[in-house]
Amino acid sequence: MTSVDEQRRGGRLNMRVTARQEQVLRSAADATGQTLTAFVLGVATERAEEIVERAHEIVLREADFQRFADALDGPVESMPTLRRYAERDSPFPHG
Repeated sequence: MTSVDEQRRGGRLNMRVTARQEQVLRSAADATGQTLTAFVLGVATERAEEIVERAHEIVLREADFQRFADALDGPVESMPTLRRYAERDSPFPHG
């Protein structure tokens, strides 16, 4: 019997692993009471979400933030390379 989530899944990922990697992943899945697929998908998704979250976050020390704020308040200068990159679509989903 499959769960509702499993029925809705349409994508597929295939990967090659070493014998050691497979053994560790299977052991961890068994230890958590999950299937290998559920374990790998859960851990990989959690890590991917953390990475995407960090990619959207900027952390600055107070002095660096002040330099940034001063630059925003300063005179505008032409930056053609920055303009070119700003006009590109983001590689990260908006949301």
